Formats: sequence, structure tokens, C-alpha cells
Amino acid sequence: MSDIVFTDADLARLEELLTPLSQSGSTMRPDEVQGYFTALASGPDTIEAGSWLDEVLGDAPEFEDATTEAELGALLQKLYDATVAALVAGEVPDLILYEAEDAEEADFWPWCNAYLYALDNVDTDWFEAADDEGFEDLLLPIMALGGMFEDEEEGKELITFTDAELDNFKDELPDAIQAVYAYWQAKQQAPSTVRREGDKVGRNDPCPCGSGKKYKACHGKN
Repeated sequence: MSDIVFTDADLARLEELLTPLSQSGSTMRPDEVQGYFTALASGPDTIEAGSWLDEVLGDAPEFEDATTEAELGALLQKLYDATVAALVAGEVPDLILYEAEDAEEADFWPWCNAYLYALDNVDTDWFEAADDEGFEDLLLPIMALGGMFEDEEEGKELITFTDAELDNFKDELPDAIQAVYAYWQAKQQAPSTVRREGDKVGRNDPCPCGSGKKYKACHGKN
């Protein structure tokens, strides 16, 4: 179990600070913040502390109270650190999900959409860096639940999923989150192959240094 815990009290205070801002502008809600942070913490890019703050706050007005601003920054950093700690421990953070409008069920779209939004804000193109057809399969639950297959301009879905398929994606989401994190960890830790530049020099060939000696009697001695 991870050492850093983002408590219910922390979440309640974060909601108190962020929700009024998110209702009238582009500031992220806590569920969106967690989805965004999870993607940042999962990928191959090095994320500096607080580098995500402008994206989280969006067009929020400047804080008149420096104490409140500092408190919000500390809460966001704790949420980010707790997210990283959970992933490192082989766990998935307790997902922050709110009920969908006019429905008594969790709304996965904001969380997953914010995760996908993070992919547009990091330096690495995940799909290009993965260069692996199977990688997209790992992300499928997040993409399906986050609106990746919706054409907003045309107002239609590029790929249609049944309710049963969407329910399965919701069940698979925690595993998908951990699988993507594990994928990038394995990718980063894989040994790199050093390729020889130029032709191979045989032991009885002239030494490439130009000494006139055979390679085995010159630089190939050792």
C-alpha cells in the first residue's frame, strides 16, 4: 500500500476550492484533475512539480488570498504525489468519480477525457513512441469512456459501443490504468541495443588505425 494517502478530508477541501471555479470556467474539477494527473504520472515524460498548475486552473481568476492559493497548490501536489505513489506500489488510486447528470451512476467521461487531454500536453507522442499496435488496446477502455471516438464537429460517434461494452470498459478501467503505467515502466527499463558503426574488423585484417599491422597485433591485442 502506498505511503501517501489523499484523504477524504483532503478531497472535501479540494472540492470546496475548485468546484466554484470549475462551474464558471475552464478550471478542472477534482475528478478531472485526478485523471489528468494519472496520465502524467503514467507516461515516459519527466513531470516537474507544479508544471501542471496552469492547465488545472485554466482561466481561474487570480487568488486574492495568498494563503488559500498556497493551500490549493499543496492539496494538488499531494493528490499528484498520492497518484504517483499508488501507481508505483502497483495499485490504482481510489478513483474520484461523480454522478452523471440526471443519472444515479458514476460519470466516467470527465475523468477519462482529462486523462486523454494530458496526452496532448506532454512532450512525448505516446502512440508514436510506443510503435506497438497492442498499446492502443491497453488504452481502449480510457479512449472509449473518454470520448476519443466521438466527432464533436459532426456530432456523431466514429465507433459505437453497446451499453454492455461500456459497462465492461468501466470494470476494466483500473486494470487499464495500471497496464499503461506498467507498459511505460517496462519500456523505459528495457536495455538499449548498441549497434556497431562501420564494417566489422577481422583479427587478421589490417588495423583501421593505419599502423600497417594486423588488427590482432595492434588494437585487437586486448
